Amino acid sequence: GRTMNIENYLRGGNLPVKHIPPGKRYDEAATLTEGYFFSAGIWYLVGKLGDRFSSEQTDMNVSMEEAIEFLYRLGVKGVSMHYPGEFSDEHADTIIAMLNERGMRTVSIGANTFSHPMFKFGGPSSSDPEARTAAMEILKRAHGHAIRVGNAFQNNWAGRDGFDGHFIYEPVVQWERTRDGYVELLLQGGGKCGVAIEFKPYDAPEQSVVKTAEEAILMGRDVQDEMVRRVGAAEAEKYKGKLGICIEDAHVYLSVRKVAEAVAKSIDAGMLFLRHENDCEGRIDNDRIFGTIHFFDALEASYIQLTKDWDARGGIHEPDIFPQKDDPLKAYIQSLNSILFYYALAGRIRDEIHNEPINAFYKGKGAAEVHDRLLRIIAQGIDYRPIDLSLADRFRKEMGIR
Repeated sequence: GRTMNIENYLRGGNLPVKHIPPGKRYDEAATLTEGYFFSAGIWYLVGKLGDRFSSEQTDMNVSMEEAIEFLYRLGVKGVSMHYPGEFSDEHADTIIAMLNERGMRTVSIGANTFSHPMFKFGGPSSSDPEARTAAMEILKRAHGHAIRVGNAFQNNWAGRDGFDGHFIYEPVVQWERTRDGYVELLLQGGGKCGVAIEFKPYDAPEQSVVKTAEEAILMGRDVQDEMVRRVGAAEAEKYKGKLGICIEDAHVYLSVRKVAEAVAKSIDAGMLFLRHENDCEGRIDNDRIFGTIHFFDALEASYIQLTKDWDARGGIHEPDIFPQKDDPLKAYIQSLNSILFYYALAGRIRDEIHNEPINAFYKGKGAAEVHDRLLRIIAQGIDYRPIDLSLADRFRKEMGIR
């Protein structure tokens, strides 16, 4: 476990994929999703989901090809995968062919630098030079795949990069190693493909390297400064705007912060590449369905995205769920429904306040008046047309899945 044969790691444990032709799309779903770029993290559809106490809480997962076909029938345009794992050298051609014939694409091929025991102290920021080298090699290979398929960016969740305890770690050194890793990745691709930082305050380590949206924005500036130092100001220009952010709501709530704030700051910095919409109560990262706990924050985040035209400028919605007690197909449909619901409600508020800046709610008013105005608008209702959850049952039946 201490050392790693990279070729074996990249070959072992990859999910098989069998080519199947596309079936008929579910028009009743596709008409509702077509105005948005929806994507899915394929891992929560194909994996047997559990937790630290039991590796398998549900067995309602489907195969890789079934997952791609299910998403296609809903009108979903993208899918993200891990390398190695769901995306592999072995099955890359089959996956890409299946996506191409459905008019879909990969959104991100993220490097798995957290599953091998060698990465127990992290990947690119590890104190173990061998682990750092291995992590960068895997990141670069995943980046190579991302460039080949034309991805705009590679999402990066550095799941074990961080530290625990005292008198052990060097946070500044880890920050610099992380920065240098991003610089090397971007340089390798010549700016063809960006990187999105999926920040998280803790878990697996007690302290992660990049904890918040603000730190991710700071990392973006540090990377650009380092780029200028390495290649000069003129050459560094082509890497501007290539480092962005993936906001996962649950990761924001672990810091007891607001997603709407993270969204506003990331959009303002020109860095919001990807949304991993989900929810949690702020204690454990259990990836619940978007907006099921933090109603007003989900609404305000959606309002900011809507009024800043984030979708029109290439915004991607990729709910990141972990439905270990639920049917993952239904949980995914309901995640889309939740996004559609909050967008419809945000649109209602926008129409009602005639594009006033959001702080117009507060000018000279107390919180009671603001809440009163909001509830009155919400009470007027919206035109909410959800995707029927029974499509999950219909899909299983049509595909002959248990």
